[in-house]
Amino acid sequence: MGQAKNRGTLAQRVAQAQAQEKIEATRPEKLVCNSCKADVTAIHPVSTRGLRGIDAIWVGQCDCGHTTFAASGEPKAVEAFFFALSENTELTLGSQSKDGAAHETA
Repeated sequence: MGQAKNRGTLAQRVAQAQAQEKIEATRPEKLVCNSCKADVTAIHPVSTRGLRGIDAIWVGQCDCGHTTFAASGEPKAVEAFFFALSENTELTLGSQSKDGAAHETA
């Protein structure tokens, strides 16, 4: 008992819960692998702490071995995120609808 006090005031805990719900609402149903086009359903959130303009980042590992990212937020911030990600790696960019039905690679 008493652990809630360690996580902040009631108002802070409510704000944290609402922020988490907002992030969870952006969770795609699935990601489509940009390499083999398979559905990736094991999707995990990534912290966006310190990434101004990024609302949420999701990552999934495809069975083919490729990692697929999804990000939402301000378009310029999302573009900067993927540009930074591609600096040291070969990256195939794509876009998809939230349900994964519409998918295209760049």
